[in-house]
Amino acid sequence: MITLLVLVVGICSLHAQDAEMMQKAMERFKNMTTLTADVTQTKHNSMVAKDIVSKGNFYFKKPNKMSMTFNGGKDMMLMDGETFTIVKDGVRNTAKGGGNEQLQALTTIIKNFSAGQESDIDLSEIADIDMEKKGNLMVMTVTPIISDPKAKRRQMFTSFVVTIDQKAGELRSLRMNEKGKNYTQYDFSNFNLNAPVNDSVFK
Repeated sequence: MITLLVLVVGICSLHAQDAEMMQKAMERFKNMTTLTADVTQTKHNSMVAKDIVSKGNFYFKKPNKMSMTFNGGKDMMLMDGETFTIVKDGVRNTAKGGGNEQLQALTTIIKNFSAGQESDIDLSEIADIDMEKKGNLMVMTVTPIISDPKAKRRQMFTSFVVTIDQKAGELRSLRMNEKGKNYTQYDFSNFNLNAPVNDSVFK
């Protein structure tokens, strides 16, 4: 999360009070090795009247392991370095982030907002970034720059929306916009720093 906070400071024109809040947040995550949280997944399909909402758990372990798990592991989002896996109804789909602008943007976001892991990739070089301040919240819309027209037509997500609570120094939500008006949103709460995390949650 510390790198994302630095990115927010660098892109936005912040008041002195905003900058002070960000500095406090960065200090909080400076020596973190693991991060856990409660997460609520909301799947919105414009063709379906009711959203599908699931409660789950978020885990992050330095330097680059992340897991979000729902429905007893039937639905998961996993990251291990540049390898990204989505498990839907028990079926796994895995892709490598290297050379894939869309996944590079997503894995960079996850690394940045989690444990202060400095990414090798500058997010602003692979995506267009739009920032908006709403009270204590900073909303960042990240639109991957897809250079290959064929890859653009096949992309799973059109953009990612990250909401940060500046005062608390915490991630509030990650929204993954799909084609049309469909999206999957993850809302986070009850962050716990340096809690024991078993590596089995990343498999």
